[in-house]
Amino acid sequence: MTSTEGRPRSARLVIAVALVGFCGAWNAGNVGPVASELSNDFDVSLAAVGVLSGTLFLGSMIVGLLFAARIGERVGVTRGIQIGCWAIAAGNLIFALTPIFAGLAVGRVLPGLGFAVVNTLGAVWARQVGGARILGVFGGAIQLGIAGALLLGSGLSDLGIDWRIGFVVASLLAVAGALTVPGRHGGRVARPPRVKGFLGTAVRHVRVYRLALLFTALFGVPLILGSWLIEYLTRDGDVRAAIAGAISFLLFGLSATLRVVGGALLQRRVHHAWLTGALLLAAVGLGAIAFDPTTAVAFGGVVLLGTGVGIPYAAALSEAEDLFPDAPSEPLALLTLVSLVLPVIVIPIVGQSLEDGNGRFAFVALAVFLVLASVANLKRAGIALPVKSR
Repeated sequence: MTSTEGRPRSARLVIAVALVGFCGAWNAGNVGPVASELSNDFDVSLAAVGVLSGTLFLGSMIVGLLFAARIGERVGVTRGIQIGCWAIAAGNLIFALTPIFAGLAVGRVLPGLGFAVVNTLGAVWARQVGGARILGVFGGAIQLGIAGALLLGSGLSDLGIDWRIGFVVASLLAVAGALTVPGRHGGRVARPPRVKGFLGTAVRHVRVYRLALLFTALFGVPLILGSWLIEYLTRDGDVRAAIAGAISFLLFGLSATLRVVGGALLQRRVHHAWLTGALLLAAVGLGAIAFDPTTAVAFGGVVLLGTGVGIPYAAALSEAEDLFPDAPSEPLALLTLVSLVLPVIVIPIVGQSLEDGNGRFAFVALAVFLVLASVANLKRAGIALPVKSR
C-alpha cells in the first residue's frame, strides 16, 4: 500500500465517491435494454444499435482517456470529475430529446468522454480518500450503475413506458454526481516530465500486457454483456424482458458487492492468485449461459459471473497504479483504454451475431477469453516499472 492509503476522511466523501462511479457507469448499461426499441423507432439494425452502445460510446471513452490525466493535472482531481459528470448529463439529455439517429450518436459521444474522465480520476480519488477499501466501493458503485440502468431500462420496456425516460434519469444522476463532489477536495494528478518514459517502458514489459488482459476481462467483457445479455436471453432463451433485466441486475449488483469484498481481501493481503483466479468462475458461468439461456441457468450463471469479475477488481487497479506510483493515473488510464478496444470492436459483431442466430458462439468465445486472462494473471511479478527520469 502506498502512503496515500488510509481511512476515509468523511462519510460524505465516501458517498460522493460511490455516486460518481454510479452515475458514470449508468451509461454503459442504458442502451442494451432498449436495443430493440431503438432499432424499431429509428429503423436501424441491431448492429447499428451496437455501434451506439459500444463503438461510439467506448470509442469516445478511449479518446477521453487520452486526456483524463491531463485534465486532472490542470484543474485537480475533483474538478475534473465534475467536468466529466456535466458532459454525461448533457449527452443523455440530447439522447432523450433527439428525433434523429445522428442526435443519438452525439448523445453517446459526450457520456463516453465524461465517463472516461470520471472513471480514471474517480479511481485515483477513491484511493486518496480511503485506500483499497474505498477503491473497492468505487468499483462496486460502477457495477451498480450498470445494473441499475439495465434494471430500469428493462422494467420500462416491460411496462411499455417510453425508453426516453431512462435517459432523462441518467442525466439527472450525472447532475447529482457533479453537485455532490466537493470542488476543492483532492490534489492535482502528478504528471512529471518522465511520463513519456513510462509509456515507452510499459510497451516493453510483459506484465503490462498481462494486466491489459485482466483489465479487458474485468472492464471490457462486462460492457459487452451489458449491451447484449438481455437481448440474448429474450431472443435465444425463454426469458421475459423484466426477468432478463433482473438477471443482469444480479450480475452487476453481485459483482459490485464482491468488488468491495475484493478490496477488503486485498487489504488483508490475500494472495494475488486467489483474487485473480476467481475469474475462472466467470468463464464457467458465461459458458453455462451460452449453452442454455434459460431462466434457471441464467440466474446460476450470473452468480458465477458476478463473483468472477468482482473479486479481482481492487487487485487489478492497485497493481496498475503501483506500476508508476509517481503518477498512478497514467497506467490506470492506459490499461483502461486498452481494455475498451475489445468491446469497441466486438459489440456490433455480437449484435449482428444475435440477428443471425449465432449468439451462442459469441458468448462461448467471451468465456474462452476469460479463461486466458485468468491463467495469465495467476502470478504477480514485480511492482513499479524501472522508469528513468528524463
